[in-house]
Formats: sequence, C-alpha cells, structure tokens
Amino acid sequence: MIRRDVLVVGAGPAGSTAAEMAAAAGCDVLIVDRKAEIGSPVQCGGFVPEAFELGQLLPNAHLPQSLVEIPSRCLLHRTSLQRLYSPYGRTAQFSVAGRCLDRRAFDRYLAGRAARAGAEIAPGTRFVPGRENRLCGRASGKVQAEVIIGADGPSSATARLLGVSPRAGAEVGVCIEYEMVGVDIDAQAAEMYFGTAWAPGGYAWIIPLGQDSANVGIGIRPSYLSPGQSLTYILDRFIARHPQASQRLGGGKVVAVMKGLVPSGGMPSAIAGPGILLAGDAAGQVMATSGGGIPLAMVGGRLAGETAEAYVRGEGQLSDYPSRIDEEMGRELGSSVKIRSLVDLVMRSDRSMDLLFSRLEPEMMKDIMRGKMPGRLGSICSKIGL
Repeated sequence: MIRRDVLVVGAGPAGSTAAEMAAAAGCDVLIVDRKAEIGSPVQCGGFVPEAFELGQLLPNAHLPQSLVEIPSRCLLHRTSLQRLYSPYGRTAQFSVAGRCLDRRAFDRYLAGRAARAGAEIAPGTRFVPGRENRLCGRASGKVQAEVIIGADGPSSATARLLGVSPRAGAEVGVCIEYEMVGVDIDAQAAEMYFGTAWAPGGYAWIIPLGQDSANVGIGIRPSYLSPGQSLTYILDRFIARHPQASQRLGGGKVVAVMKGLVPSGGMPSAIAGPGILLAGDAAGQVMATSGGGIPLAMVGGRLAGETAEAYVRGEGQLSDYPSRIDEEMGRELGSSVKIRSLVDLVMRSDRSMDLLFSRLEPEMMKDIMRGKMPGRLGSICSKIGL
C-alpha cells in the first residue's frame, strides 16, 4: 500500500505547481504522470503573456513565482504584438508582450521545483481510479492519500471520482500544430487567423519561435467540420493556400507534429469533493475565448496545493477550493465562456465574422481575448444580425 498526504495526478503546469505548494508546506506528496518523459509529447502552442500582462488578464489572482519569472532556458522567443486576420483579410493588431515557451523544458523545470520542495515524482505511472485506487507502472500498487489532486488533462481519469467530466457542457476543441523552420514570419507578432475554410469553429495561429521558426497550428471543434475533412488536411491547406499566411509559410519545413484537446465549456459542475480536487484542464480552467490555459492552470494548481495542505493540517476544508477559484479567476473564466457562446454564432458565417471585425476596435478585441465582455459587444452583434 502506497500512502501519502497528497497524491497529484499529472505533472503538467497545474500538477507540478500544486505539488510544489503542498510539499513546500510540509506535506508528503507524490506526483504521478503516465508519460515516461515529462513534458513530451508537447500538446500546446506554448504562448504565455509576460507577467505584467498576466496582472491585467487575472487582476485578482496571486500568480505563482514560477509563472512570473520563467528561466531563460525555458524561453525560445519573445513577441510584442498580437495580430488577428478576418476571413476576408481584414487585420487588427494590439500590443501584447508574450513569451514563447519551450514546453518540454518548462514542464521539467516545474517538476524539478516540485521535487526540490520535497515531492516525489513517478513518471511512467498511470492512476487507475476505482473502489480501490491503484497505480500502475514505475510506481505500482494500491494508493491512499488524504487528498488526490487531479491535474490529468481534459480526459481526466481523476474527474470520474467526482462523477464529472471536464469535457461536459460544451464540445471539446481539437488541435494540431506543426513546428516549422525556414518560414518568413513577423517575429514580433503572434498571429491568429479566422475563417470557415482555414479553422472552422476556431482559429489558426502562427507563434514565432525565432526569426525563421514558428509553431503553426489550428484549433477547431469537430461539429464545424465538413464530412471527410481531417485536421491535417485543414492545416496543410491553411499553410499552402491562405492568402496571407501561405506567403510566410510556403517555403517552410515541418520538423515536429503535436496534437491535443482543449476543453472550452468552462469548469464542470464539481471541482472539489471528498478527498478530491481538480485543477488545470481537468477542471476546465481554460480561457474559452483563446484556448489559453497555462496561466489559469498554474493559478488553479497553486490554489489546489494550498487548499490540500490546509486540509491535511486540519486548518481548512476542501470545499473552500471552488470559492477560492471564483475569487481569483472566476469572473474571467465565466465571461470567456459567455463570449465564446456569443461568438460561436458568428463563426459559422465568414460574412458575419468579417462584419464583426469591421465593428470592433483593436482594444475591444484585446479585451475579448482576455475574457472581458465589452459593453458594446451585444449591441454590435445585434446590428450585424446576430
């Protein structure tokens, strides 16, 4: 029998942050991750705003130090702009200071922080929930913990212990991304492209990794796909035929392929229960307007670790966790889901999307991406017939 104060399932940004918080406060912590190599395969674009931008994005959140000060060895590039393209070629841009991460290095850095704080890490180990929870792999056997923190992604096994799914309530997004070299990009701009031909129900992106390299991907929802379409087909078509993007990407070469899922419906009905907390993608802690999840996951992980540690010491309840999440980032999470639901109506029509672009000022677009509901958004949508 394996016994710990806290068992953390998943060694991504949420799980490692939770483990570091709990271990640093004196808890006996074990992190398990089914990946034999933490951080690989990569399933994320790896774009994170600079700390001062995050302060505006999540003004009520206490950001973990590991998110505020990211070591240079985990950074591939920095950008200063975000640029958006409408289906018919309209452009809008606004300033966003961004950091482009080496996700393999970043995830290992966070796991290393947790280990140095005192947590034990078992890669290549799967958590099997049931009447008797078990571990299979590098660490094997029955496991008991006062608190289990599920940070095991959008297909969370831990969430089953609460009878919920982070994929419930809204269609999950699916993503594919290429790492490309030899591209002729604007190295200062993270770009997003919209249109039913290029990214139905979502958007395509170019995230610079240097002067001639980039992560190029699409995030879509399956119900928007036409019969016979595949993610690879759509991304290849975007690279080869998009009027603007193809000029930048046409001569590039693919050196890596990454895939992943993104929950886009907000948090499930329960993120805390007897002996269980959920954090990160497993808790739907994702900005529904952009699919960005690293900052939210790390804030959620921090709160989960702190809540678990207080519970183990007998100084708090696990039921405190949802209200703490709501206090620090509930408004942004809730608004982003409302905005996404409204914009969903627009995304089925390139004409409507282009009209919306023509009516929104760049700073309003920046607010929308941050999960802030502009006061004029509803009236603008009404004026264009939505």
